[in-house]
Amino acid sequence: MVKKGVNVLNLPLISNFVNYAIAAAASQYVAPKSLTLDMGKILVGDDVQKEVDAIGVLWIRIHKAVGLSKQDIRGGKDGGSDPYITLSWSKFSKPMYSTRVITDDINPIWEETTALLVTTELIKADEQLSVQLWDSDRSSADDVVGKVELSMQKLIQNPGEMFPQVSELRGMDSDTSMPGKLHWEVGFYGKPHFRPALRTDGKNNDLPATLKDKPEFQDNKGSLDTESEDAVAHTPPDPLWPSGICSVIVHQIVSLSLENIKGSNGKRKGREYEPALEEGENSEEQGGEQPSSYCTIIMNDHLVYRTRSKFVTSQPIFNAGTERFMRDWRAGIVTVTVRDQRMREHDPILGVVSLKLSDILQTSSQVTRWYPLDGGIGFGRIRISLLFRSVETRLPPEMLGWDVGTFELLSERIVALGYKTHAKLKMRTGGSSGKIPKTQARATDEGDGIYWDIEKKDGKNNVRLPVRYRYRSPVVFEFHTASKRAADAYAIIWLHHLIDNEESNINIPIWKTAHGSRLTQNYVTEQNYATVTGLDDLQEVGRLQFRCRFKAGADEDHAQFVDDNDSRETQETWDACHAEGVRSRIVSSEIPEAVQDLHNKSLIDGRDVLQEADPKEKNKWLSKDGTDWTGAFGDDPAELVDGRGRKKTEPGAAINKRLPSLPSSEDDYGDSSSDGDDDVDLGIKDAHYTPDSSANGEASGANIDGTKDSGKELSGGQNKKDLHRRQRGLMQWKPARNARFALNETKFAVKRLKKKIAHSGREPDVETEV
Repeated sequence: MVKKGVNVLNLPLISNFVNYAIAAAASQYVAPKSLTLDMGKILVGDDVQKEVDAIGVLWIRIHKAVGLSKQDIRGGKDGGSDPYITLSWSKFSKPMYSTRVITDDINPIWEETTALLVTTELIKADEQLSVQLWDSDRSSADDVVGKVELSMQKLIQNPGEMFPQVSELRGMDSDTSMPGKLHWEVGFYGKPHFRPALRTDGKNNDLPATLKDKPEFQDNKGSLDTESEDAVAHTPPDPLWPSGICSVIVHQIVSLSLENIKGSNGKRKGREYEPALEEGENSEEQGGEQPSSYCTIIMNDHLVYRTRSKFVTSQPIFNAGTERFMRDWRAGIVTVTVRDQRMREHDPILGVVSLKLSDILQTSSQVTRWYPLDGGIGFGRIRISLLFRSVETRLPPEMLGWDVGTFELLSERIVALGYKTHAKLKMRTGGSSGKIPKTQARATDEGDGIYWDIEKKDGKNNVRLPVRYRYRSPVVFEFHTASKRAADAYAIIWLHHLIDNEESNINIPIWKTAHGSRLTQNYVTEQNYATVTGLDDLQEVGRLQFRCRFKAGADEDHAQFVDDNDSRETQETWDACHAEGVRSRIVSSEIPEAVQDLHNKSLIDGRDVLQEADPKEKNKWLSKDGTDWTGAFGDDPAELVDGRGRKKTEPGAAINKRLPSLPSSEDDYGDSSSDGDDDVDLGIKDAHYTPDSSANGEASGANIDGTKDSGKELSGGQNKKDLHRRQRGLMQWKPARNARFALNETKFAVKRLKKKIAHSGREPDVETEV
């Protein structure tokens, strides 16, 4: 052995590789940086979480900025900067939210809203909310245009109210200033006490009556040491407060194993009476044949969390999770996906669990249960905890929807009154587009405009635009004529004006301007267009009329958004849930029947006129959430009770209205009753019969137009996709999986390069376990 000489491990390329390999291996044995444990509960075996870490949410509405400094040489009178805004904590610095980039404008109008969770650690550390304005650059680091900071300790002392602000920007140093002002609003909203009127026995209503009262079939609620913990275990989420904080924790998986995709071991001679495949529970905890699993958490079709991988074990223990703000628990869906970490191929799905909050949280606000893994190439059971806590804010109906969905045109024609030029109509939103050719344009019978016939014929003219960021995106209609390269006119509808799954008749102005980019990027409406800087030549030349809706939730059309592994995994998870029948193409907002009955009873309690009325008469006075909006009683029922849910005043009495309430018009829910049958129902599902409701309470395969997917034969492409996801067909061979992985990685690299060239903000990354 040579004791002296060149150490090859110090060579430039090799040393980096060795250090990276050592760090990667060591990271698997590193404990979390900080972990708070309640040893008293652990000693008695209680690991059920009964309260979220957040004490409330910070609701932020970003309106606009005016008079920003020019950061680029290019640009006209009102251009020269490509601004966007990030929200973060001043000492943590990582962006928690980012607006869209508005290019070449020093007076941008965003009109975006978001919610940030507030924890006690932030308050004790005296964190400041940092609102930073940036100038997006293609080839260099983004420049700071200015920032504003706000004290969290002071804000939480004034809960339940929005505070409009016009803030002058300052530089990175506290004693410097920057040109421009920011118009925004901020407010803190805490968690309300549970209403005693909604208290239940906490038992699982999904069980048959003969099993419901047996203790062995009840959910583990742990030790209930305080009044608050007892209320969480016996009170469902409140319909009066649909928005709140959703906590998901993945505890562990047992009997995790891989499906045999290699066949039943060839020749059967001499083994005619042996089972074709191995059966029963997995007998090995560790070994080369066990998967290296990790879990991802998807909320409302957004990937929000990823655990660490647990290598080569059939009994992985995670005890990891996350908390997120959810706009409406009645339509919220949480999906946990278990994957197997692989080298040089995409991580396959071992199984998925899709949980709709309105189905799970019927008698309590917290549930910890075991769920079987389905829809992948593995077997096992996973233990998941789900907890929802409302916050004292009531958003208008159009703000209670999903961020992911599809914009659909439903009318048979699109009419442009006052605009008489035959043009091609192009529609676009973030990442998707569609067009109606000029040949389909016709003059109206009255001669006062034109229309495009979009009646569905042989599958054509089905105008659907998938959307990934609904609350920051418009649908832009561009009128293109042969005489102009740019669009001749524009019409814009902002998607946050639409209510999920509700048909709307739209009548919006058709604009003409030489600054089309400024018009389509900024939030410009009929109400504020006269005050928008840089659009002096804007004029209305007609009205665009059509019928549309925003369909909440992902579907097959969202596959075009796959540009990295995170989006690929999210789309693949939806495909798996849809193939297994636990997700449909429509996401509906529902209140459990038991919760609705308790809620209605609590609101009519003490109203003699309603107590004596028949059910039909009660329905005239009560909306779906039980709130009286007719004016007959004059008050919001939420303001007739104190912080603990007890009555504090009679209807009609004058009270101090601290929190502005926005009435929410709920969708009409049809009766879910089915025709009775004298035969015993064994719950059998086959090709001839499928029950009306699926596992998560949605119509089985129901489309938004009332048709159903069940009974349809899978197309060749869809069937092939499902086979490949389960590593069947061509994908059962590893070289084929390696080739697909290399091809997709090449595509993703090209798309990442395009993103670097284009303007983009600082999007928060997927949260991962440390």
